[in-house]
Amino acid sequence: MQLAFLNPPLLWGLAAAAIPLAVHLLFRRRPRPTPFPAIDFLLRARRETERRLRLRKVLLFLARTALLGGAALALARPELRRTGAAAAAAPRGPAATAIVLDASASMSYRLRGRPLLDTARADALEALAALGGDEPAAALLCDGRGGRAEPPGFDKAAVRRLLEEASPGFLHADLTECVGAAARALSGGATAALAGQRIVVATDLAASGWRLDAAAPVVQTPRGPLRPEVSILDAARGAALPDLGIVDAQVEPDPAVGPRGHRVVAVLANRGPTRAEDVPLVLRLGATAQAPAAVRAYASVPAGGTLRKQLAVSFPSGGPAALHLSIPADALEYDDSRVQAVQVPREVRALIVDGAASPVRHRDEAFFAEAALASPASPVRPTVVDAESLDRVRFEDFEVVLLLNVRTLGGKAAELAAFVEKGGGLFVSAGDNVDPDATGAELGALLPRPLHVVKTAAERGRPGAGEQAARFAGMDLAHPALSIFEGAAREGLEGVRTWRYLLLRPGKKGDDRVLLSFDDGAPALVEARRGRGRVLLFTSTVDREWSDWPIRTSFLPAMQRFAAWLAGALEERRDAPSVVGAPRSLAPGDGQRLLAVVPPGGRERRLEARAPGPQPVVPDRPGLWQVRVAEGGRERLDPRLAFAVVPDPREADTTRLDPRELTAWFGGESHARLAADASARGERQVPLWSVLLAAAVALFLAEGALVAARS
Repeated sequence: MQLAFLNPPLLWGLAAAAIPLAVHLLFRRRPRPTPFPAIDFLLRARRETERRLRLRKVLLFLARTALLGGAALALARPELRRTGAAAAAAPRGPAATAIVLDASASMSYRLRGRPLLDTARADALEALAALGGDEPAAALLCDGRGGRAEPPGFDKAAVRRLLEEASPGFLHADLTECVGAAARALSGGATAALAGQRIVVATDLAASGWRLDAAAPVVQTPRGPLRPEVSILDAARGAALPDLGIVDAQVEPDPAVGPRGHRVVAVLANRGPTRAEDVPLVLRLGATAQAPAAVRAYASVPAGGTLRKQLAVSFPSGGPAALHLSIPADALEYDDSRVQAVQVPREVRALIVDGAASPVRHRDEAFFAEAALASPASPVRPTVVDAESLDRVRFEDFEVVLLLNVRTLGGKAAELAAFVEKGGGLFVSAGDNVDPDATGAELGALLPRPLHVVKTAAERGRPGAGEQAARFAGMDLAHPALSIFEGAAREGLEGVRTWRYLLLRPGKKGDDRVLLSFDDGAPALVEARRGRGRVLLFTSTVDREWSDWPIRTSFLPAMQRFAAWLAGALEERRDAPSVVGAPRSLAPGDGQRLLAVVPPGGRERRLEARAPGPQPVVPDRPGLWQVRVAEGGRERLDPRLAFAVVPDPREADTTRLDPRELTAWFGGESHARLAADASARGERQVPLWSVLLAAAVALFLAEGALVAARS
């Protein structure tokens, strides 16, 4: 056992214990003897009672002295320490100390109404105050920002300020790396020569913050590598940290909901010992919790498990948008909400030029194409005109033009070419009215490849024509226009039968891209870029004359995808959300220059001035980040560049690490101890200051009783 003081400078207060003695000595009166026979009788009576009063005076003097001395000792906070195995193995003499304070996102967990960081900070400050005057110290905030600790020094006021000003962030902190950085700080400077090297870690013991497969920290000293003495301060005091949060969300277009409908799949995780019943889940159309609620649902999540909850929502208009998912706030609010950026399909205005109009609807060239584009779930709004009425139409009023079996444009070819060059989309299909030479001469500059001749694979209606018909073989499913046909949906293309189609002459190398080809290798669907516009050439018909594709399940989604791709709407998609702390590259649009990013609820952050082009940014908090650009001589926020940032799933995992695994990683009880576990402590502490305060109160009462008895 040894006696120690937490506040040894306050021991000077023991001098106050001499005050009663000084008062007694200074104010003691010595009477002058005066002979007076008449009072001899009284003096004899006084001598008889003086023996009793002397004991009372001694007791009063001792009570006053002990009262002042006990109060001074209590302020110095003495305690008895019993040295155990770990402490006995610790180096003697002063030690250099590096304090690591965990300030990761999980430290915002509120336990008993108090954030874990506040508890960890108090533990770290107490460890700092316990150091002797000859023991240097340093501090490192482990907040995911990759900071480094300076070698220990004697400016403990600066270390205290660093700990006091710490606040929990939103990043994931690697405690293994931080402890390694603390060991490197102890290895630097003159303090490496001290006999003792100590690391104090104040943390919540979240398992996701430690990498126990890495090497344990070692301090490089003049005597060689040395394992430091490690003290682990558990801010949770051994308690479990149950939590319910949103760990993932997927947003995909859902035509069943409508042209701007989306399906949202939220994944909830329950890291508690009991089942979470009827948890309210709110989906809002906006990026904040103040946005109007669009969908409300309830979910029950099993203990220690996850649940996928599917929601459907329809946006009022197209363009960039955001969704906000939330559950009621609990002890860890970090994962109770999530923002997703969404690109809602905008309406595409399409002009269908019918080259073979018919009063019988199912024989009309544009019948199937119009029905596919005008379906309720389609973002395309088609307008149909016959070829003879084309001279009364302005191409610039539309985004996509579909020429279906058109014989001639009647003088509108130059206007159509200008429309495509400026960014318009053009779809051309073949048929009996298309003359390869005449159409090639009129649209030769726009078509991906020159037209050649018509090939008949089989005579429609004859026995065995279905088996002889050409079928789609080569499919470029990586192209955005055909990407939806991966997997089982591929059968919708493979079952198409084609009896007649146009053969094409070879074009310029690299000038086009074949998206579909027939089983004989002939191109079926070819795309090309012309200026800022796009062109698709389908070598068969979109009615039932040359092919049965219009009655196949793949025709409707294919036509909608073709129109959207030609209008550039398929590229208007949001990238996957970024995880907080992960670098992201921002790519400006044509004619734009990136200026700044605006974090959620934060101040604008200017980007480095550099040449136009992509710029990196590292988001440090979850939510929707806006981007300010310069375009056309003015500055504005471009909603198309806004991106969502989601919480780091590692910090949302409150599963705690077994302290025995951690102490074993540091080298066992001879090198590490968990301060919150009495069995693993290197020393037992018995506080005496509270006992001294109680004794001081008792002495105060006794002193009052003696004074009253004296009077």
